[in-house]
Amino acid sequence: MKTDLIIIGGGPAGMAAALAAYEKGIRDLLILERDKELGGILNQCIHNGFGLHTFKEELTGPEYAVRYMDMVEERKIPSLLNTMVVDVQGGTPCVVTAMNREKGMF
Repeated sequence: MKTDLIIIGGGPAGMAAALAAYEKGIRDLLILERDKELGGILNQCIHNGFGLHTFKEELTGPEYAVRYMDMVEERKIPSLLNTMVVDVQGGTPCVVTAMNREKGMF
């Protein structure tokens, strides 16, 4: 599998990075997330206090995560869930090795 940009982690920072790359014209990108869904730790933060700067309203962690998930989905940015990154070899090209149940090691 070859792609222009791989984002490791589908939490708020990973989704924001994917959206920023998309807005800069990078369309061949992929989010790798080890959990069963995007959102990261925000899915566990049920208290208010998120979103004031980004969305101009106070949201819970899950509500904030869903806003980002919706934007990622609207732009059809692909992600692989339940996928663990096991190695990153820098250089040109950079090689990321990951694994999940469906694809095995790739």
